[in-house]
This record gives sequence, structure tokens and C-alpha cells, in this order.
Amino acid sequence: MAKFGSRNRGLSTVGAGLGVIALAVGASALGAGVATAETATSGAYTFTRTVDNASPKVGDTITYTTVSSKSGLEGYVNRLTEIHAGCLEFVPGSAKISKVMGGLPGLGGAIKETVESPNTSQSTATTKVFTSSGWYNNGKNPITMKTSYVVKCDPGTYGSGLTVGATLMGGGAGTSASFPEMGPTIVVQATDPTGPGTDPGTDPGTNPGTNPGTNPGTGGGTGSLGSLSGGLGSLSGLFGSS
Repeated sequence: MAKFGSRNRGLSTVGAGLGVIALAVGASALGAGVATAETATSGAYTFTRTVDNASPKVGDTITYTTVSSKSGLEGYVNRLTEIHAGCLEFVPGSAKISKVMGGLPGLGGAIKETVESPNTSQSTATTKVFTSSGWYNNGKNPITMKTSYVVKCDPGTYGSGLTVGATLMGGGAGTSASFPEMGPTIVVQATDPTGPGTDPGTDPGTNPGTNPGTNPGTGGGTGSLGSLSGGLGSLSGLFGSS
């Protein structure tokens, strides 16, 4: 499996009848919060992958969208495997696939979205495998898969990829193609400091001891002086009597 965190764009192929595989890089790393896109082709199939937030922070939820379209003969995709960093935590119930449902393929069928569950016996910590007996696929009826993950990664760069299994892919039956480092890439940002101790003790001791001891002993001093006055009066009387 490709090492995530690198931008080696090497591609691998599995199976027969694939023809030439090409990878066209779309808008990559456009900035915080901006979706990025990567496109790969295999025979008559074209796969496009985007992520809604290429610069998430720890704890953010991001959503990958993969679109499969096919020119020429009708095809059926029976397996979509999303390759992702192990520090991304899949959100249960978030996988949704839009495909033709009802009526015959190309004859009255409508594109509808359904919630899909990963194949737990085939998925791993870094892959989510979605299987079907065959999702109808051609130029007018693309298949769209959306999956969401909670970012629990250290700051850094993390890649993603895709593996596809289909019938009549590029003219071959029961073939597959693997793009383990197709992308898009996300760059996890460092979380902003929380700022502990912000404005600690705001206005501590405001107006402490306001007007302490205001007019302390009021009347107490007067009483003391009165006693002294009385004492002097007695002393005056004492001298007067002499």
C-alpha cells in the first residue's frame, strides 16, 4: 500500500484489458477550505475525486466525493475501494452512492442516492470497500460515492486513493484498476492554542477595603476629651479652693 504523506503519483494496475492508464492532476492544494480534485482514466472509464476541505484541523469532518463515468459501451461497477490515511475515522452512515435505480439501464431508470455500508470483512484500517452486483455506469449515468471522515491526524500531509472493479472496463470483462496515490491530498493544520489563563483574575480585589475605618471611633474621642475636661474642671476647683 502506498505510504500516505508522500506525493508520489505512481499508479498500479491489476487485471487484463486495461489499456493505457493516465492521471490528470486537477486543482490541488488550492487553500484552506477549498475543494481539490484529481482525475484518473482507465480505458473508457474516468474517475474524479474531490475533498470538500483540503486544509482541515484536528476534529474537523471532511467528505470525499468520487465520480465514475464511462464512454462507449455500457459498464457495471461492482467494487469501489477508498484508500485513506489510518488517522481518518470513518463516520458510520456517511457513505452514500448515487446510481441508476428502477427500470432498465438507460431506459427509464433514475439516479437515486442510497446509504451504503462498507464490507467489513474486506475493509481495513486504511480502506473502505463497497461492493455491489453491478452499478450501471455510462456517460449519461455516472456513479457518485461520498464518504465522510473525522480528522484525528497529527499536523501534516496525507494522501488518498481509489481501487475500482468493473465489468466491460475498457473492453475487458472482470477487470480492475488501482490508483493508490490518486489523491486528493489533505494538509492537516495545527489546532489553534486555546489560550489558558486568558484574563485570569479579571478585576481582582476591585475597590478592596472601600473606605475602611470611616470615621472610626466617632464620639469615642469626644467622650475621652470630655472626661479630660471634667478632670481639668476638678483640678480648677482644687486650685480655686486653695
